[in-house]
Amino acid sequence: MSEVAVMKSKKFKFNKRQLDSLPPTPSTSRSKETEYTDELCSGLKLIVNRQGRKRFLFRYTLHGTKKSVQLGEYPAIDINTARQIANDHKREIALGNDPKAMRDEKRNVLTFKEFAEQHYLPYAMMNKLTAKSDEGNLRLHFFPKWGKKPLTDIGQQDIQKLLDGLLEGRKPATVNRLRSLILRMFRLAMEWGFVDKHPGQYIRKLKENNVRQFFLNRQEVANFIKACNEEPNRTQANALKFALLTGMRIGEITSSKWECLTVDDDGNWSLFLPHTKSGLSRTVLLNDLAKEVMKDQRRFQKLKNPYIFAGDAEGRPIAHPKKAFARIRKAAGIKDTFRIHDLRHSFASILINSGNATLYDVQHLLGHQSPQTSTRYAHLASSRLREVSANVVELVGGSSN
Repeated sequence: MSEVAVMKSKKFKFNKRQLDSLPPTPSTSRSKETEYTDELCSGLKLIVNRQGRKRFLFRYTLHGTKKSVQLGEYPAIDINTARQIANDHKREIALGNDPKAMRDEKRNVLTFKEFAEQHYLPYAMMNKLTAKSDEGNLRLHFFPKWGKKPLTDIGQQDIQKLLDGLLEGRKPATVNRLRSLILRMFRLAMEWGFVDKHPGQYIRKLKENNVRQFFLNRQEVANFIKACNEEPNRTQANALKFALLTGMRIGEITSSKWECLTVDDDGNWSLFLPHTKSGLSRTVLLNDLAKEVMKDQRRFQKLKNPYIFAGDAEGRPIAHPKKAFARIRKAAGIKDTFRIHDLRHSFASILINSGNATLYDVQHLLGHQSPQTSTRYAHLASSRLREVSANVVELVGGSSN
């Protein structure tokens, strides 16, 4: 069946290619969601909202009453798994049991804290570099309010009220990070079948007015590299120099292992990152200067320590190099407000000011999942474009004489 036919019928045998190609519900549609039916498994539905997110739903009738139960988001749950869950529900219905009531009964004993400790944090520890930070934020901000509250009892108003309270005395950027944490938790809770819907999907991100962006100029870059080369702690200095030359986050650098460093047949070096801040993997392409840092760091490789930037503790990487950075920053004559993360911003600035990189290039080299994240550097590109545009004056002026 063609994709066009699928759109018209909304009933077809589910397969991955067709589900992947289903478009978001049009903004002009009277309904906020579009429902598709699987011909192979009766009662199995796929719901697509206006943002393009897709989830499986099982519709059934029990004692003359129509009901439905969420199965989870696609593609986190694949088609075969969704069909298997739907068939399991059919067996319960045949025995006179209500699948939704059975699941709700099981869920009601799960509090927010239990879900966080038993399900979310183990997942975060395996998939997020910021897992420790998430744990601290949960204990500080969320457990005191919701620790004993059933997960299914937390609604949009509860989330908005808590975030509004956090805004008192905290900057919008900080509250936005906490918003991202709680919204991600509920998205996973829905995918894993602990809640039927996402209670925070309509909570908007705050406008940030405290975004700091510091960039090193050409002379400061030279001073920073020189100070790194003169820093006594060579491993920490190499990690900081590597941050400037690759745009990697310092957490990604300290957790990198030698086994993830590869050299292809053409002599191109790359570093594979199994886990990034977003929870996804990516590959960092190393330029010649970054390769030199890797070659130098080989001198400090430790036996039985898999990490490129090995720490003093056996089998562990270096900790956050705050002290070495403070010494290097001071030696380079760079202002105290410059942070380690600003090395990442400086890398983007160097790229754009080279005249050879676009915001698209910056997005992929920095590993941004969304192009919107890279737009913070748009003013740098605009500055360079003004310089390029100024050349037109010379050309036009010369030709008009």
